[in-house]
Amino acid sequence: MPQIAPNAYIDPKARLADDVRVGPNSCVGPDVVVGPGCRLENNVTLQGPAVIGPENEFYPNCVIGGDPQDLKYKGGPTELVIGSKNIFRECVTVNRGTELGGGKTSIGDGNLFMAGVHVGHDSIIEDHVIVANNVLIGGHVKLERCAVIGGGAAIHHFATIGRNAMVGGLTRVVADVPPYMIFEGNPGSIRGVNTKGLARNGFTEEQIEAVKQVYKKLFRAGNFTGALDELIQLNGQDPVIRYLIEFMQHSLEGKYGRYRESIRHDKPEDLGDFYKDKDNGKDKDKDPPK
Repeated sequence: MPQIAPNAYIDPKARLADDVRVGPNSCVGPDVVVGPGCRLENNVTLQGPAVIGPENEFYPNCVIGGDPQDLKYKGGPTELVIGSKNIFRECVTVNRGTELGGGKTSIGDGNLFMAGVHVGHDSIIEDHVIVANNVLIGGHVKLERCAVIGGGAAIHHFATIGRNAMVGGLTRVVADVPPYMIFEGNPGSIRGVNTKGLARNGFTEEQIEAVKQVYKKLFRAGNFTGALDELIQLNGQDPVIRYLIEFMQHSLEGKYGRYRESIRHDKPEDLGDFYKDKDNGKDKDKDPPK
């Protein structure tokens, strides 16, 4: 049977694997499925619908699976799906999806979310991503595998951070960040190739050198469009380079440099009645000044 602290609360509609550990004052709500080997420290809140895979760790004061912070959300049974072996440190918050955003927030395997991270609704976090303290991830964001996000960074909704990219601390991200690159500053910009990150993740010296050459052509030579067209025409490229080129093509097709923004489905009218009673910030119920 699960090891549940006496003052923890488990909703009758929740399902916990036999070896799950739940600490004091933690709460597991209805429609939450918790896989084997998961550990909840004290004061953890899991809300659903949510499916949580095996061997995930939740540190104190996490709130996982809460309602999306989106005015277009209508209270539907959207969900959160979490893979295996993720670590959610203190005070991490993760919101479920929205009806118009696909209905699901998705987190893969082996990710580390340090203290104070927020993951917005409908976001996709792939595998082996590291997100440092107090990072703000907007709704509909995608973090591709092995990305690293520095502390205090803020990522605009619908932005994509490419594979093995590194975003520096306190960086403002308002557009897609290409794979394999270092991106930092305010406004953020591409500062170089994430060579150390690529080496740590098994890229060969030849692949890293190829990425460096593409970086020089695309981001240093001053002729991005021409260089991209030239690279597209080449055949037999390494899959690493081919993916970088495809990523940049998608970003160019996007809105404001965000590919995922171009495929959004919501409209202004989806906000419903939220602004209906607003009149330039004035409160209509108050008597006019005499």
